[in-house]
Amino acid sequence: MTHTDFIPMGFQYYRAPTPERSEWDKDLKNIKAYGYNTVKYWLQWRWNEPIRGEYTFDDIDELMDLAQKHGLKVVLNIILDVSPVWLARDYPESSMITARGEKLEGFASEYRQIGGMPGPCFHHDDANRFKREFVAACAKRYANHPALLLWDVWNEPELTVGIYREPKAENLVCYCDACLAAFRKWLEKRYGSIEALNRVWGRCYRSFAEAEPPKRHGTTSDIIDWREFFCDTLTDDFRVRVETVKQYDTVHPVMCHTVPTPLFNNIACCSDDFAMAKYGDLVGNSVGSNPMAADLLKSASRGKLCINSEIHAVFGSALNGFHIPDTNDMLRHIFIPLVHGSKGFLFWQYRPELLGNEAPCWGHSKANGENTEWNEITRKLHAVIRENEKMICDYHAPTGETAIYVDPANEIYSWSASFGTELFTRSLGGAYDLLYRNNYAVDFVNEEDVLCGNLKKYKAVYFPSVFLFDTDKTEKLRAYVEDGGIVLTEALFASIDQKSGRHCTELPGCGWAKLLGKTQGNVYSSTMIDNGYDGKVFTTDGGEKIHFEADGKPLAGAKYVATYTNDCGKPLAYFPDGNPAVCEYTLGKGKVIEFNTLFAYGYRNYGTENDLLFLRKIIGEPRMLPQIPAGVRADAVLSDGKGFVLVENTTPTEQTFDLPYVQTGETVGDVKCTKKGFVIGKGKTALIKINGADKR
Repeated sequence: MTHTDFIPMGFQYYRAPTPERSEWDKDLKNIKAYGYNTVKYWLQWRWNEPIRGEYTFDDIDELMDLAQKHGLKVVLNIILDVSPVWLARDYPESSMITARGEKLEGFASEYRQIGGMPGPCFHHDDANRFKREFVAACAKRYANHPALLLWDVWNEPELTVGIYREPKAENLVCYCDACLAAFRKWLEKRYGSIEALNRVWGRCYRSFAEAEPPKRHGTTSDIIDWREFFCDTLTDDFRVRVETVKQYDTVHPVMCHTVPTPLFNNIACCSDDFAMAKYGDLVGNSVGSNPMAADLLKSASRGKLCINSEIHAVFGSALNGFHIPDTNDMLRHIFIPLVHGSKGFLFWQYRPELLGNEAPCWGHSKANGENTEWNEITRKLHAVIRENEKMICDYHAPTGETAIYVDPANEIYSWSASFGTELFTRSLGGAYDLLYRNNYAVDFVNEEDVLCGNLKKYKAVYFPSVFLFDTDKTEKLRAYVEDGGIVLTEALFASIDQKSGRHCTELPGCGWAKLLGKTQGNVYSSTMIDNGYDGKVFTTDGGEKIHFEADGKPLAGAKYVATYTNDCGKPLAYFPDGNPAVCEYTLGKGKVIEFNTLFAYGYRNYGTENDLLFLRKIIGEPRMLPQIPAGVRADAVLSDGKGFVLVENTTPTEQTFDLPYVQTGETVGDVKCTKKGFVIGKGKTALIKINGADKR
């Protein structure tokens, strides 16, 4: 499977014990008849190895043969987070331990009905050996089956499979003896000497054997190391799964599919998309219909094939009903990931679940297997893909215009210092919205990109609420700006030196004060500690929104107002008291734009069109369809004037826009063509077919 030969379109079908065996042949026949080409089956450790070393693959054998019979390709998803009963019985020490001392073993849930969650500790040697043996047994059995398309060896990597996904200190794992020993070896490799660790952590250990994992908020370097250790742990576990499959199958590609940050966090979940993507042949995720998730996947892939592995279109629960998707929903689920680079679309799932709280939801068919109106919508949209298959296979999502910096360490620090993930999540999302809704092509970059000088292709790079930094990255950014780039920073940028673990004594830190020729005076926060004894936090002036203006138009900041003792920059906006809210600094051919508040967070919570237009004025017109108004997103997939344009109205009002193409084909969704241009409904997504049109 490559970028140019096959677009998977279909469903997750089998997660034992459902659907029932009596339905398999009929369902797979219908799936093919509806025009789909791919199904996914789960190989579950607990279900398929109920006795140590004895594998029961009769269900998957039959399903694989049925797929071949009906002309369907198969993704085999290997599920290791369901420990067999015998593992917990014979190796009780293999369970993960939380910070509060709770032992995690043998859970069942609505999405793991057979039990065994969350699987064994990732540092238990015997458990890891048994996991490898199961993966090897799967690979040996199905490597040569003609229906096999690819291996998906990890479904949504995280530490506890949703048992403790919420990032609270008491929920963190794992504190067992095996993890502590592995963590101390990891620290020794990272720091080299106990003296170096003591300097950064502020401790007085005499050896690495004394190093203690943190169990609460409030510190910096130790909690970052503790969680990054588990990010490395999960990445290494994935690498081993890939290598194990490839021992027996060198033909079919291997992948995992993630839930990207910030939907899964790097505190409790510890899954780093950029790190994971290095080891798979292709990459996927479960929430690609969210454009930010789709762009994260595209960026982490570094050019590898991307697929939307698990589309949650018919979500619901037993007594709350389920969402019935319409054309607008299905356009988002299929065409948003498509225009952002995904080349595969698998829905969760074909038949509704019949067990537990997920029943009778999530299906593309009815519970009795009959067709649904939303499946008919999906079929029609899939027909558009089939009609344009070669063009879509050849299509590459736009890159190299703007980027957003993201890294696990900053997320972990923000959580530890603010006692929550809201600051990181809303800042990252706000920065993305500001760029996406301005119709810029958006990538995500990480520490590796900065240090390796991979920013040259970007017109502008945004650093939303980035508090951790170091002088090496400062030097790389200086070179990028001097060469013509635009760097956008916010209040308290680089305030923590990532190498020393200390708060900088001069702000902006990590060499930025010297670089920009300015020194911070005070930072006023909209949230303050009431007193030093009860730690109560209150919000001043009735809210965290910070007002500022540019050219007489109100803009949205949040949380902080930073002032400076000297200012060599060019003010672009002002706070009500006359202090500069946004300053521009020229360095060589480029510039640094410093927001003296949290602009991205402010836009996420309180933003208006003014904020979009202000940012567009700073960065310049977008490369993609610049005539599209702020708040309306348009992505074109065209070849020789033929194809389609996907348009998304992110505003709360109806919008009119124009395109540089003559629309001659039909439209799909809430959009119509008038003499004044195209008109799209508020909050709607639409597909405009361009058939043999020329530019106006």
